[in-house]
Amino acid sequence: MTKFAVTIVTLPGNPHWQAFREVAETVYIALRRLGHDCVLTQEVDIPGRKHIIFGAGPSQDRTIASDTILYNLEPIHPESTTVDDNLLALFRAYQVWDYSLSNIAALKRHGIQNVRYVPIGHVPELERIPVAAEQDIDVLFVGGINHRRMMPITALQILGVNAQTYFNVYGLERDLLYARAKIVLNLHSFAAQPFEIVRVSYLLANGCFVVSENADATETTGLESAVAFTDYSRIVDTCMRYLAEPAERARRAQAGRAVMRARSAVEYLRRIGDADISTEPNAR
Repeated sequence: MTKFAVTIVTLPGNPHWQAFREVAETVYIALRRLGHDCVLTQEVDIPGRKHIIFGAGPSQDRTIASDTILYNLEPIHPESTTVDDNLLALFRAYQVWDYSLSNIAALKRHGIQNVRYVPIGHVPELERIPVAAEQDIDVLFVGGINHRRMMPITALQILGVNAQTYFNVYGLERDLLYARAKIVLNLHSFAAQPFEIVRVSYLLANGCFVVSENADATETTGLESAVAFTDYSRIVDTCMRYLAEPAERARRAQAGRAVMRARSAVEYLRRIGDADISTEPNAR
């Protein structure tokens, strides 16, 4: 079996590396379950290990081996502030995994052909959001805030709904907020953004009820019974409806957990095959 290092790149003063944590942990656990020797690390150049890197940027180009896999979790879209020509150039030089079919299509339009679809999967260890004694937050959004995201939240607040937003919270602090929320909102930062399955998968696995802005059907197939999808213009109405329907929220939350349990990360990685992940690491 191959020796792996699942790496989350961290930069001084930037806490947002933690946005990659749950998916990186999932890959790490799944590889170990497949029998591979694997470590979870912040190092990009451990000798004798094949690296799967989350959060790689151009600054890593001279420090990572040629057989490294870059797992992209960024939306590939003209309005994205995290994707530029330098990052695309890095992707051209390495094997890329991506969670989104629409991302992959966009990468191929940029001439990046060495990309594989690796969906966001489930491992039982990530079912870890604690149960709150009381759900005292009506509607919760956690993530970067811009005018587009703030508009429906402000409208809910005007209606007297306890709608709260948080940014730069991760780990247990964030999970305790999720546990207190009757509804967790998923809103795109910009129109036509790929569906935020990275965020939503963790919520569903932990039995949280999610209201989400509609997204490309290729990204959301199979989630219809779990997530309350709606047009952006109807976010407020949809939240108001489900706040009045606790039994339906509970039903969908249960369905979401079942959906994610059926999406085994172990099986996703097994299907990729030995040719893609089990080559010997290059000498460093």
